[in-house]
Amino acid sequence: MLKPTLKPTLTAAVLAAVLATPAFAQQPIGKPDTATQSSMSTAGQAGFVQQQNVNDWRGSKLIGASVYGPDNNSIGEISDVLIAIDGKIRAAVVGVGGFLGVGEKDVALPFDALNITRQAGSSSIAKITVSFSKDELKNAPAFAYNETSGAQTTGSSVTET
Repeated sequence: MLKPTLKPTLTAAVLAAVLATPAFAQQPIGKPDTATQSSMSTAGQAGFVQQQNVNDWRGSKLIGASVYGPDNNSIGEISDVLIAIDGKIRAAVVGVGGFLGVGEKDVALPFDALNITRQAGSSSIAKITVSFSKDELKNAPAFAYNETSGAQTTGSSVTET
């Protein structure tokens, strides 16, 4: 039987070993190739983004932002952002028409159709404009979310269950 003072220490050591096991299991076995070694030495840890670039937009700043047409009238707000399997932003979903959300329909605008300007010296959005008028977007095809059951995404691939 263990002394009462060793029991908490041994329990902590065993718990630490158990929690560290998944991290060790994810480490590659063998020597990394030269491309991996090069990128690890230049980027710290390969593939990890360490800081937002000045031209990057945060999804949290885009969602809820108002979108304005060429006549400077509000068209609607961005309610969602669609990200393609290759990691690129496909579209911004904008709720158009209606009043206080009633009678509103979603339209997915290609992301490159958005002209986003940043507030000077800030990460906040000053204004988002598009070349479409409110009437054009009211007449645009409605966007429908994919509600397929059983679809799962893991990493950069989609599998059906």
